[in-house]
Amino acid sequence: MRTDRDLDARLAAAAGIRDDELPPLPGEFLAHLRADAAEPASVIAARQLVSDAHAARGVPRRRPRRPARRTLLRVGGAVVAIAAAWATAVAVTPADLPSTRDDVATPSQVTEAPVDPGAPADGLRLVAAEAVTFPLSVDPVPAGLTPTFSRWGGTAFYGDQPLVFSADYSSGTGDRFLLRLFPEDPRQWGDAGWSIDGEPAGTATVDGAEVDVRRRDGIVTLLWERPDGRWVQVLGEGAYAETSAAVAVAESVVDRPQPVGLQFGLAPAGWSVGGYEESRSLDLVDDSDPTQAPLRVSLFGGPGYTATIDDPFEGRVLAGPVEPVTIQGQPGRTARVDPGDGDGWLVTGQLPAGPLFLMVAPSVLTKEQVLEIAEQITYTP
Repeated sequence: MRTDRDLDARLAAAAGIRDDELPPLPGEFLAHLRADAAEPASVIAARQLVSDAHAARGVPRRRPRRPARRTLLRVGGAVVAIAAAWATAVAVTPADLPSTRDDVATPSQVTEAPVDPGAPADGLRLVAAEAVTFPLSVDPVPAGLTPTFSRWGGTAFYGDQPLVFSADYSSGTGDRFLLRLFPEDPRQWGDAGWSIDGEPAGTATVDGAEVDVRRRDGIVTLLWERPDGRWVQVLGEGAYAETSAAVAVAESVVDRPQPVGLQFGLAPAGWSVGGYEESRSLDLVDDSDPTQAPLRVSLFGGPGYTATIDDPFEGRVLAGPVEPVTIQGQPGRTARVDPGDGDGWLVTGQLPAGPLFLMVAPSVLTKEQVLEIAEQITYTP
């Protein structure tokens, strides 16, 4: 089974990519990773992350491709983490979000705080951000499984791609299931990338609702409509590939939001969540200007990968020198990117929980504001 972004299987053998092979959109970026580049993949991915985010302003967005599901090969590290950040939404327009779904339209809001002393002349200020959440839980959580959370679609970046939430509950033994939430029946979306694969394998019942059951390549898929009109899908693998085990998971789904691991503590006023990917990247976007470059934080590095806080600055055209700073008591770096190379800010550091982070911030923020935001990034594995 692949994850919805299928990052791991594509990147398991990848050590890098040449700059001239990098097209401007995330799906193609992932598809063209190569193993013969001379530079570390973390450096290349970080560079592309920044420059393409700004180059894409005003360019029509294409709908991301959803790869077919196959057995997952999970790997960690710089390539996966930074590439995953590319797959998240870059812009969100509140009008595009379903207004009748109580937990679909409210993953992240902000509450006002005192005016930031570093606010620029146009009045942009920072406010306290509430936790970004995934709208569903399973109760109880099966022993030995750890969830990661993703949200895609429902934004200007994805065109007509509907808003989809996905949780991946996985283990080191191959036992796992995916839990997805759709605003409507995904079978009517045609080639939107969420086709329901597999051969029909009868029906089941969950909370009185009839469940469509399908099987393919050792995976069982359940799909059913909830009383509020939304649709839920459970895909089981390993110990959860039996219909009875998948149904047990389906019956445990509850409307209980749970926080995404990566969080902003401060955000620009009037900005809200644009997307998140496998709990390792998070975008905030300007509600009043969906084409504005996002505020993005992503984790990089990991076991088996050599990465430093200096890597994302290599090869960049900067408006000034890389400045050493202290962020959350740890060494960090910040620099302004030259307007000809994308503009905006780069900030790197290490979170108390251990991982390195890269924050890409638009130029409408001051350096003081960018560092204030970085001080309040949190991560809970």
